[in-house]
Amino acid sequence: MKLRRTSNGQLTTLATSTPLGAGGEARIYAIKDSPGLIAKIYHRPTRERADKLQAMLANPPEKPFAENRTVSIAWPLDVLTAPNDSSQVIGFLMPRVNGMQPIIDFYHPKTRRQKHPLFSYLYLLRTASNLAGCVSALHARGYVIGDLNESNILVGQTALVCLVDTDSFQVPDTRTGTIYRCRVGKPEFTPPELQSMQFAWIDRRPEHDLFGLGVLIFQLLMEGTHPFAGKHPRAMESPPLEERIAAGAFPYAPDRQGGIEPMSTAPPFGMLGQRINELFQKCFVAGHNDPSQRPTAQTWQKALLEVELSLAACQDNSQHRHGNHLRTCPWCERRKQLNGLDPFPSLDAVGRHVHFRSVLRPRRRARDNYASIEEAMQIAAEAANRKKNQRLLGAFLCAAVTSLLFLFIYWTFTLTYGLK
Repeated sequence: MKLRRTSNGQLTTLATSTPLGAGGEARIYAIKDSPGLIAKIYHRPTRERADKLQAMLANPPEKPFAENRTVSIAWPLDVLTAPNDSSQVIGFLMPRVNGMQPIIDFYHPKTRRQKHPLFSYLYLLRTASNLAGCVSALHARGYVIGDLNESNILVGQTALVCLVDTDSFQVPDTRTGTIYRCRVGKPEFTPPELQSMQFAWIDRRPEHDLFGLGVLIFQLLMEGTHPFAGKHPRAMESPPLEERIAAGAFPYAPDRQGGIEPMSTAPPFGMLGQRINELFQKCFVAGHNDPSQRPTAQTWQKALLEVELSLAACQDNSQHRHGNHLRTCPWCERRKQLNGLDPFPSLDAVGRHVHFRSVLRPRRRARDNYASIEEAMQIAAEAANRKKNQRLLGAFLCAAVTSLLFLFIYWTFTLTYGLK
């Protein structure tokens, strides 16, 4: 397939035989002879999409990390039109992102251990800081991500972050004043004031993004635990996440609205330190009734950098990093709770490929209890005899009780009415 670039009028050839991905709205294709670019082609192009893309091209965000050459925000680079009709916008070109994986692969403990075992807590903190930097750069240009969630964030091995699916963002057209809304959102990342609302009719604000940002930072720092995940001590089943979010039932709040307690599998909240704890309280407690109280992306970025610079290393495992306010290593304690399965395995364990194993005591197999097959058969026979004797004893006791009961009835009748 050949499409025309709007910027220079050149024809671009798409590798349509092997699409890189597909969704409900578009397909992604590689560009022949341009390995650094990919094309997103809409199933149903519309005039609104075309105008939105032009607004994005006219007002790109600043690079959040100018010193890095990697892509931090996969912003549209050019509009693609039909070869013979420049008014028919088909899709757009954007930079290709290589060497990055979904953010959930890093904050989910099991997946991280499998795919990125040397991605330490220091890198998780840095990932959170870099994510906040990307969000800050977008907000500075008047953009709102809207559908900020784990599926549109990629992370590299050095904790660099890239936001993708940018054409779904809420985009203001600075020339006409039109707002192109974000029409989608995941409930578990949606703030309480927007729960159960129709996004197509709402102009999002930066503080709405800041709730989702807080959720993602919490998951990065708390081993994938959602901030509103918890349990009710007197209920068989806790309400779903979106109901807890709407009710403000943050399990780590001082008053614990809704009676929800933290998950027993989550790391201790105090591990994060006072400053980070305060920011989460502002985001999920104070921000519940007043969204403007939620920490900005810049505030998060500064606080996370301060925590990173104050990390201490564990004496037993250099991959264990934790706040210097802690007297003991929380990751060593967590390894004990997980029966030896280390959330951040050592260099030696990874080198020997034993970081997947726990130190559970192995069960002894039944045959290990016997010196020989003959002894096992003898023990089995003795067990069968014991069971047989138990049945005989039970029958005897039943007969004895029945006899005693009959005698009792007989003597009672005799004493009452006398013998004739």
